[in-house]
Amino acid sequence: MRLAWGPLRRRTATVALPTVIAALCATACSGAPASSAPAASSAPATPRAPRTTASWRFTVSGVRPVLANGSQDTHAQAGGATCDSGQLAAYTHLGNGIAAGFAASGFPAAADLLRHFLAGEGTGVNYPAGSRISTLAVASAAFQAVNGQVQAAAARQLKAGDAQVRLAAGQLPTVTFSVTTSDLYWSFRGTQGLTVSGSGDREGGRYVGSLTYVIRDSYGFPAGDTLGGFGPPMRYLQTVCGAPQYAGGAHWFPDTITVTVPFDQPG
Repeated sequence: MRLAWGPLRRRTATVALPTVIAALCATACSGAPASSAPAASSAPATPRAPRTTASWRFTVSGVRPVLANGSQDTHAQAGGATCDSGQLAAYTHLGNGIAAGFAASGFPAAADLLRHFLAGEGTGVNYPAGSRISTLAVASAAFQAVNGQVQAAAARQLKAGDAQVRLAAGQLPTVTFSVTTSDLYWSFRGTQGLTVSGSGDREGGRYVGSLTYVIRDSYGFPAGDTLGGFGPPMRYLQTVCGAPQYAGGAHWFPDTITVTVPFDQPG
């Protein structure tokens, strides 16, 4: 707050000029030391605005990248097998039927991702924070366990005095959605990467703020992934008849779920 100061007013007094001159002359002529002039009266102290202490701001970041894996296999890894047009048509029909079954069973994300896989575009699919699948992820026991580990690791660095927390890949566990009655299982199951970012302050002896996670995955069908019996046919479409080498072939793609949660740890 800025305080406006007005001009100071000088006090004036009417004193006879001869009297003042005589007094000064008497002092100078006597050789006595001049007495100190009376201290000017100080102006009343101006109240100051209360001081505020800046909060201790911190940031959190970390990346566990998705590494190359069998979910990303393409036609080059199919061992020279030739795509059979009859198998291509039959397995594509099967895949579309399974996607329809997912939708009818209340698994819309699983249906959307399988259809995107069959379309063969290979472009990423990202579910933002607040989306239906993101809300399911936040509520899942699998994510809550990972979130607890990450927050504890960040809190240890904060207590050591680090205002810029950087978590190593080994401190960011991947999320495995294993409940088979959930859309998360049929759409993501075992994920393969994790990114975290966030910030906050120290307030009342606690570190409080928010963290944003990006749960990363490769949607595809690795060798040996049976997935309820339809894994091998989908892998055939991905590799032996994979796009873009074959029109109508399938292709793996990256997919993510973003979630934002509160950060709250004791100081």
